[in-house]
Amino acid sequence: MEPWNFPYYQLARVAGPQLVAGNVVLMKHAPNVPQCALAFARLFEEAGVPAGAYTNLFCSVEQVGGLIDDFRVRGVALTGSDRAGISVGERAGRNLKKVILELGSSDPALILPGAPLDYAAEQVVMGRTFNSGQGCVNIKRVIVVGKDRGEQMLVNLKERFAAIKVGDPTDEATNIGPVVSERALETLVKQIDAATAAGAQVVFGGKRVDRPGFFLEPTILTNITPDNPLFNQEAFGPVLSFYIVNSEEEAIKLANATKFGLGSYVFDADIKHAQEVAAQIDTGMVYINTCFMDAPETPFGGVKNSGFGRELSELGIGEFLNHKLIKVSEIA
Repeated sequence: MEPWNFPYYQLARVAGPQLVAGNVVLMKHAPNVPQCALAFARLFEEAGVPAGAYTNLFCSVEQVGGLIDDFRVRGVALTGSDRAGISVGERAGRNLKKVILELGSSDPALILPGAPLDYAAEQVVMGRTFNSGQGCVNIKRVIVVGKDRGEQMLVNLKERFAAIKVGDPTDEATNIGPVVSERALETLVKQIDAATAAGAQVVFGGKRVDRPGFFLEPTILTNITPDNPLFNQEAFGPVLSFYIVNSEEEAIKLANATKFGLGSYVFDADIKHAQEVAAQIDTGMVYINTCFMDAPETPFGGVKNSGFGRELSELGIGEFLNHKLIKVSEIA
């Protein structure tokens, strides 16, 4: 079961490894991108893949439960919300079936004392606004060590956010397009309003763009305390939470303080030290000095409420393989 935000890539990253492993794939794609699912299936047909190796299922959520119950289905993979993961994981567990879950996230970016601020700010803006901020491993939180550097970083980010052009995604001058739907936009606005009602401060953006379509101003929020609802939520759009702490120990503690544990980022000129910090961050993936390094050969997945299991790489290929022992004894 795959989401809409990368409607071809999400299918490829699951179907590819499992077909290589010798499994067949039944795919329930997101209901708002059916043409992508059909186009993907046509590629297999044109390539001569045997019928039935890959099959799209255009079914309801209720019908999915019946499919998970079906004894012939031996494994289940889901990319989606933690709420969906709870439902699918429970159903699969009742049927004694392995499940791979890639769920929500609140990916932190730690800006350590040795990080060049201009470079880090450039990467943060890219990492937060890519795909209109609608990505599992988009940077969601920035945590800067040091008050003076934190204030400089905030000014830098505000200037960069102010230069972002929001508009038609087919226009080469556009930096951020719309979010996926009216519902998604309303959810983001409600999250921002709830966060500010609980004491957060909007230092840039925060409103719907006054133009046709589902456009949100790129937004930066500060003063988010642990009791603020946004502290433990995923904002699936161009909304950045910003924190300043006094020490690396505080930065690591804050990075680990949410229920999520998918991706994280560390910026520092000292690579060895960045690796030492990365080892202390409780996420499935840590990227050092870059906003993205996703690749077919690198495993993808999280811990805590971000799910379990891995996609891509040899680990992804092996998730739905059974290991079988055959021991032979000679006849005397």
